[in-house]
Parts: sequence; C-alpha cells; structure tokens
Amino acid sequence: MADDSSHEKVGIGRTLYRFDTEYSADSCEFNPQLNVLATGTYQVNKLDPESESPQTQRLGRIYIHNVDIENLEKLSSKDAAKNGANSNHISEENGGKFCTKACTLDCPAVLDLKWNLKSADTLAAVNASGQLAIYHYNEVDKILKGEETQISEGLALALEWNLNYDKIVVSDSKGKILVVDPNDSVKVINEYRLHGYEAWTCCFSAWDENIIFSGADDCCFHSYDLRVPDCVSKKNSKSHTMGVTAMISDKLKQNQIITGSYDEKLRWWDERHLKYEIESLEVGGGVWRIKQRSSDGRLLIGAMHGGFCIVDNKQVVTRYDAHESLAYGADWISDSLAASSSFYDHLMTIWAV
Repeated sequence: MADDSSHEKVGIGRTLYRFDTEYSADSCEFNPQLNVLATGTYQVNKLDPESESPQTQRLGRIYIHNVDIENLEKLSSKDAAKNGANSNHISEENGGKFCTKACTLDCPAVLDLKWNLKSADTLAAVNASGQLAIYHYNEVDKILKGEETQISEGLALALEWNLNYDKIVVSDSKGKILVVDPNDSVKVINEYRLHGYEAWTCCFSAWDENIIFSGADDCCFHSYDLRVPDCVSKKNSKSHTMGVTAMISDKLKQNQIITGSYDEKLRWWDERHLKYEIESLEVGGGVWRIKQRSSDGRLLIGAMHGGFCIVDNKQVVTRYDAHESLAYGADWISDSLAASSSFYDHLMTIWAV
C-alpha cells in the first residue's frame, strides 16, 4: 500500500451496508435519477467439476438495489457520533432497511456496466461473450430485461456512453476499440484495431464527442478523432510501466484526462499533449476504477490489492479496506456515500466517506 504518512491524516470509510453477490463482483453503477444501484458479477465455473476437463462457463448476474440516500446519510451521521468519525464500524442492522434488493438478472459474465442518464431506465453492459447488452429497468414492476448483441470475437471489457448518450465506446480482449450506435440495431460505426493486447479501458471526451481514448495491456494510451477513421491521433507508449486499466475524462477541467494502471499510479494528462503526464500519484494498488464526484472533482478509486481510496488535490484523503479481495467496482452515490464491489469475496458495500 502507498505511504500516506506525508499527508494530513487519512480518513477511514465506514461500512453501512454489505451484500453477498454470490458470484465475483467487478462493477457497480449508481443511477441518481432512480436512486438504484446496479452491481455486475463474473463467475467462471468448470462445466464438469468432477472431471479434469479444462472447459469452463462464464456466468454473470446483475443486481438492482433501491438506495434510500437520506436515511443512509442519517445512519452515517448517527454512527460517526457513536463510534467516531474514523471507525470502520458496521452500522446497526447493516443499513439493510435502507438498501433493498429490487431484482436480479442472470446473464453472461459482466465486465462493465453504465447507466444512460438521459434515458434513466437504460443500462448498458458488456460481457464475457463479446456482447453489448442494452437493458431497461421497469421501476414499477422491478424487472430488468433487454437484448444482447454480439460485437466482439473476444471478451467485451469496458464501455462508456458519450455526452449525448447516443453512442457507446467499447474495448475488448482482442485490443479493438468499437464505437456503437445503440439506437440503430446496435450498429458498429467505428472500429480501431491498434492495440496489441487486451484493451482494458476506454472513454469519450467529456468535452468533445468526436474524441475517444483507450488504454491496454500493451502499456499504450491512445487518443482518436472519430472524424479520422482507422488511425490514432495521439499516443503515449512510454509513461505507463504496466497495462493501462482505467481512465476518465475530467468533467470539471477541460482537456484533462486521468488514467490508472497496473503500475499502481494515477496519472493526469493534458489530452492535447500526451507525450508526458502532468503529474502522477501512487495509490498502493493497480488502478481498476476511477470515478469523479461531480460536485468537486474528488476521485473514488478501486485499487485492486490496495482497496478503495478517495483522492483530492492529488492526495489520498480517505481509505476503505473493508473488502478482503480485489477492489474492482466503485461509484459515488452522494457526496457522503460510495458503493464498492470486490471479486473473490463476492461483496458489494455502501459506505460513508
């Protein structure tokens, strides 16, 4: 874990709710319009546990939870007063009456999922069968259903919606980057085959819908202009010492992009000049997820072996180590609440930051 001793005292997140996802949990996404949390899971099982055959099947499940933000925040305040602000105490009744399971959907193993915040009931997911799924959540009947479309010969690894929520960028295990129109029979409208290994991550620019980015196990970080097909407009192949695994376009600072890597560092970049990063920070584990808080830009980080942490002004200000396995999924619920999910201990939690 990174040494935080040179910084001001680092806070400790406090668990309010725990949920056993049964399958390994790798992603969680909050929908602030419906106040629901989606959690994606990924499980590899042998087809015949009794045989020596290496054949496996990849199973997945998506959970939808209703989240009562107001009462969870009250519970957090009550717990902090009783047990101290830096206690990792699990609050009374685990917050269970304020976070309730609404529905589940069995599906191919999920690698990533994102809500469409323009059409609040729409959830996009990518899976180990190489599919992009567009699901719709019926809030009244508490049902999640939709269609899965084959777009990759490998595993579909990551996705993000664009600014207008009318296009999706997807990266896959073959190193491909795909831009898809989900409203036109999930049609692939741009395709780039420029990474040599798994393309772990991708995103749209938060400021220009013509610009996308990708990162891969080849340690390369690419920028593309969708108006110029079949080529990379900018590239960095020297800064990341291991695979590029996470990225976001800063929604509060134009031209800034933030990447994460297996080399345990966050890096800040000016997207116009990718030769060198602006700054970097070691967070103590491979960076699998980066989520920005819209109110002030604070970053919620899923740092694999390093647990979860919050970064402000390029310093770690809070750590959350209640998970006992790889820290993968993370999202903000409110300014004072976060959700997280971890792999081998198949756990989703909601915690006070």
